[in-house]
Amino acid sequence: MSVKVYLHKNQIEGSKGFGKLYAYADNESPLTLEGLADHMSHHNTPFSKGTIIGILKDMVNCIRELNLSGQPVKIDGLAIFSTHIENKGGWPTLADVNLSMGGENDNIQALRLCAQATGEFTKAELTKYGTVALNRYWREQVQEAKKASGVADNTGEAPVNDDASDGPVNP
Repeated sequence: MSVKVYLHKNQIEGSKGFGKLYAYADNESPLTLEGLADHMSHHNTPFSKGTIIGILKDMVNCIRELNLSGQPVKIDGLAIFSTHIENKGGWPTLADVNLSMGGENDNIQALRLCAQATGEFTKAELTKYGTVALNRYWREQVQEAKKASGVADNTGEAPVNDDASDGPVNP
């Protein structure tokens, strides 16, 4: 299994990367709790899909409740889920502090959910064991360009369940 990749050309004039191509994860549609429960039920567990989905729904509600009260939740080997504040600017003095959120003149623009990898599920571990492959559209484009310029193809195999309709986002 590989993370599918699409390419995007930087079109920001004046940037150091202008005109260069960059790889981005071409993620599939998110798996729902029901889909996750179904997947988990096929991993040698005595629990049914229905039991697992009930537990997962309770877990989601509890993490939401705890995060909204300021309590981070650590799921070992996955992530620490916590609430962070998105500031617009800053207050010049203590007398200017106003904790209202989201308005045009409010410093606090929003609360956001953050997930920080923990345990072995870190950037280093993902990079060490993860693989990437161009989606079918980009693989064909790169292969043609390499063939035309006489450069050896090192783009790897296309993912098994790739959709041939995956096209350019911004070539």
